[in-house]
Amino acid sequence: MVIGKSVFSRFVPLLLFAGAILLLGLVLASLRFATLTQQSSQGALHAARLNNRAMLLLTLVQDAETRQRGYLITGEEKYLSPFKRAEALIALHFLSVSGDLTKVGISHVTVERLKRLIDDKLGEMRDTIGLKKAGRDAEAIAVVQTDSGKRVMDEIREIMTRIDAITGNIGFQREETMANAAKWLLISITGGAVLLVILVGGAIFLAVVHARQLEAARQALAEQNDVLEVRIKQRTQFLERANRELQSYSYIVGHDLRAPLVNIMGFTSELERAAGIFADYVKRSPDTRDDLADKIVRQAVDDDIPEALGFIRSSMKRMDDLINEILRLARAGSRQLNAEPLNLLDLLSETVANLQHRLDETGASVVLSPALPPVVSDRFALQQIFGNLLDNAVKYADPSRRAVIRVSGTIANGFAMIDVADNGRGIAERDRERVFELFRRSGPQDRPGDGIGLAHVRALVRRLGGDVAVKSVLGEGTTFVVTLAADVRSARDRGER
Repeated sequence: MVIGKSVFSRFVPLLLFAGAILLLGLVLASLRFATLTQQSSQGALHAARLNNRAMLLLTLVQDAETRQRGYLITGEEKYLSPFKRAEALIALHFLSVSGDLTKVGISHVTVERLKRLIDDKLGEMRDTIGLKKAGRDAEAIAVVQTDSGKRVMDEIREIMTRIDAITGNIGFQREETMANAAKWLLISITGGAVLLVILVGGAIFLAVVHARQLEAARQALAEQNDVLEVRIKQRTQFLERANRELQSYSYIVGHDLRAPLVNIMGFTSELERAAGIFADYVKRSPDTRDDLADKIVRQAVDDDIPEALGFIRSSMKRMDDLINEILRLARAGSRQLNAEPLNLLDLLSETVANLQHRLDETGASVVLSPALPPVVSDRFALQQIFGNLLDNAVKYADPSRRAVIRVSGTIANGFAMIDVADNGRGIAERDRERVFELFRRSGPQDRPGDGIGLAHVRALVRRLGGDVAVKSVLGEGTTFVVTLAADVRSARDRGER
């Protein structure tokens, strides 16, 4: 293929100009989608906080009712101070939350109705307490037995349930917006990078064809381009599958995705510079070309361009890895829980059976306590929680001794506490909280992993009305203490989730 000098001189600058415009568009689009994601994230967080504040108002009313009943039953003055404190907090909390409720679509009529109901309930409680103080116990009990207070309380709960549904729906809508923004962010970055590579590759191809003395370098670059196209095609297919599953997003996306994007921008400039070297070279007449110019062009082909393409590929891969791990965590946070009665001993026996091949390979063993408590919870979430913890215990076993993992549990005060203890290599004190952070790992990085397993565990446990903590002695072993609501439905009703 022979290309005339005048055609080449016109075509290459056009390609470079198109690449610069494409890069600018890619940056602007990425910033736009990142900003939209951040705004949606803030909206979802605001809705969740408003939901918590509304549920706190209900909790305060219920707490006041509990103190009133305690005083009516026992006549002890110790119930009056907490009642008065709850009464004062109710007024202040309602004043702070009422304005925000109307901003998210709760009608003024509903807010005013809720205020009247709370005032009526507090008035009834004050009246019965006054009757009790006056020694008119029978009249106080009679007021309670009319069930008027119960009806008021039921209507308050009904209104709060509607508020919970509305704020929850707002949060879901914001998550949908974040998911869409993330999808288009990925599409814009991936599509722009592919087009940018094609444009730069075209310029390189023209330059190499025009410079016959660089035929060998052109062959190497063509092979590199072939490999790059295959990798981009494979990665694009993977990203398309990830985009279909994308449901939620968080602050870390806007933060961690910027670094690979900056790398792509920087090394795109390096490609643009290399293409400029070709453009200057081919514009020169053959008589003015010397060994130094040939050396500079060869260095651009052999070193600069492959290095820039390699950094672009590694940056795109890093972006892909971050998104996939966040998707996994997001799906766990948005999946609808299915509460059912579960025998933890049976569930953990199934989990151990699924890991049996790993246990056989490493010689590890799992000892399950027969006294594991029954719970009402989500089977799939528990399987993921304990599957991750057992897998970690096997993965980080101490090679100097046979791994033994012990699982025991108790139940108290409406919570099931499950200990997963191993005799592995342990976790340093400074890392005991960091291991729960997204993309964070502790100790020697000699085992495969992305640092999301324990973050996933903590997110699931908290959705089940509990939390997870770690106790460890470096070199001796680690115990993960999983605290779960014994009945996740009751925890949901109490507003603990």
